[in-house]
Amino acid sequence: MQIHCRPRALFLGLAIVLLNAAVHSQETSQSADANGRGAFSAAAVSVERPAADLAAMESDLIEPVEHNILHRPIELSAGLAHWVDRSYLYGSTQQGARPVHLGVEFVNPRNTPVYAAKAGVVVYAGADDDFLIGPQLDYYGRVVIVAHPFASLAGRQVFTLYGHLEHITVGVGQKVDDLSLLGQIGASGIAIGPHLHFEVRVGAPYDFRMTRNPELWLQHYVEHGMIIGRIRDLDGEPIYGKRISVRSDAVSREVYSYEGNVVNPDPVWDEDFTVGDLPPGDYQVVVLNDRGKIAFADTVAVAAYRTSFVDIVLADA
Repeated sequence: MQIHCRPRALFLGLAIVLLNAAVHSQETSQSADANGRGAFSAAAVSVERPAADLAAMESDLIEPVEHNILHRPIELSAGLAHWVDRSYLYGSTQQGARPVHLGVEFVNPRNTPVYAAKAGVVVYAGADDDFLIGPQLDYYGRVVIVAHPFASLAGRQVFTLYGHLEHITVGVGQKVDDLSLLGQIGASGIAIGPHLHFEVRVGAPYDFRMTRNPELWLQHYVEHGMIIGRIRDLDGEPIYGKRISVRSDAVSREVYSYEGNVVNPDPVWDEDFTVGDLPPGDYQVVVLNDRGKIAFADTVAVAAYRTSFVDIVLADA
């Protein structure tokens, strides 16, 4: 990983980070408990342990890999939305209108096929109406969780979750390959219309508090890149719910920094926001203060299949 920094007084240290993803496959051992849920050996992840103990676990079987290695779970074809819906991003509350979002959405018609983002073993497949894997029962509806034989750079095993399904086509303990069919999109659980709710969890497959931003893990869209960054005050504290404008001659996006401390930034990136699926080019990144004045503005270059990181420190939020 190469980092090139360009400081700017009070407001900015800008780092463009070039990533080369490497995938390492290892075998995992898995069995099913009496309730039909997957339980990994202690060498991988033990779901019987409380979440607080998982941070101390080390695995000799799960090797850390770089970000941006997961396939899109929706077929890359015309007529289907295989990009992340921008209206309810990870860490968003839609400006206080909805609960904080700990995943991303792919909005498509009912019965659109859903595929495994990477090979692994199914550790949950069914309704969540009698087993808590979200903030409440029957939150995801029909849901599948897949354990993958690799870890985050912080050493935590990676799991992907696929929620609100209409049908499920796999069972607990089943090994799946890259892009194996898992089910079809629905609106089960707490969902406003049919869509796929997609999460990345680390360390604890059944703990919704262990999520990470899926946009950091999904492969870059064809010939596209992304901007991620963080917004902090002069004391280094995150500034929640800050609006960020990202614009080029052809693209205009607005996002908000993560809205609350229940959202987990990646321990390597320590980001507060992401803007994915951007065509290459130069982007103007602007943040306004509470009085509507420009508190930060600078140009960030985006390259195909690369992530550009911007570190924003606001003297006047």
